[in-house]
Amino acid sequence: MCAFIPERRLGGASTLAISLLLVTPAVTAFYASSAIAHEAELPTSALWFVYETSLYIGCLGVLVVAGLTVSAAMGHRIHRAFVWLTGIAAAGGASLLWYAVHIYRSPW
Repeated sequence: MCAFIPERRLGGASTLAISLLLVTPAVTAFYASSAIAHEAELPTSALWFVYETSLYIGCLGVLVVAGLTVSAAMGHRIHRAFVWLTGIAAAGGASLLWYAVHIYRSPW
């Protein structure tokens, strides 16, 4: 006697949650670059480290979210509303990274 075990898939809400989690470093890079540019009362070397690290991780995260969005849209695995929301998260993360790079020009 064999038991049928259904395949586990990510739902729309969990895909959106993962997308927002992967876009979080882009938000961190934006705020760190803004704090550096406006000379906040925080140590500049620590802010620079946070900015550089979150910038690279944010770029990778935005690429993964974009791929996840395209994959979900092509496979029709999740509802269209969640595909749009993950696409908005990817576009928002990319624009935050663009603004972060243009707010604070790295001296290196």
